[in-house]
Amino acid sequence: MYKRLRILLILSAFILLTSCSSNDKTDTGYGKPENATRMVITEDGLKWDIDKSAPSFEDTIKQVSFNVKQIKLPFPPTNTSASIIKAPFDMIQLTYASLEMGCQLILVESNSEDTSEPEGKSGPKLRDGTPTWIQSDSAMSALYWRKDGLTYLLMSQRVRDHSFVPLYNEEDLAVIADSLY
Repeated sequence: MYKRLRILLILSAFILLTSCSSNDKTDTGYGKPENATRMVITEDGLKWDIDKSAPSFEDTIKQVSFNVKQIKLPFPPTNTSASIIKAPFDMIQLTYASLEMGCQLILVESNSEDTSEPEGKSGPKLRDGTPTWIQSDSAMSALYWRKDGLTYLLMSQRVRDHSFVPLYNEEDLAVIADSLY
């Protein structure tokens, strides 16, 4: 089950980061956000690509069965979006972006009941001792953790030379993760 959750989280991150989501509503594959609002890199610079059919940030949050947490942001966002991720459990993706600064934070939350030991390199512990696992790659820095029956993935990235690259290191992400409210 953990491998399925991890694949879903990474797949949703990949789709978001590469801005390759399609408008084909017949695709039923797991891990895909239900709306395509996101920050994209264009030849003319950064753009906030809005899915006009998407419900509001607040209305999307109301669609999941658990209390969605948010983070205290280390930068002022110019844009936000929320999207349900297709999965066999409730999963939501919250995106906070600053087009002026060329950066974004993405928080994915789910109520997956998986309890298997996560794979990957151990990351910094949260303030209350909660363990994290590093999920970073060349396009983003990311931490994964479980707390109070929920699973979280916090990703950060910025744009450099027309590509997404990591924004914060894992220690900074742990500080942001500790700000959940």
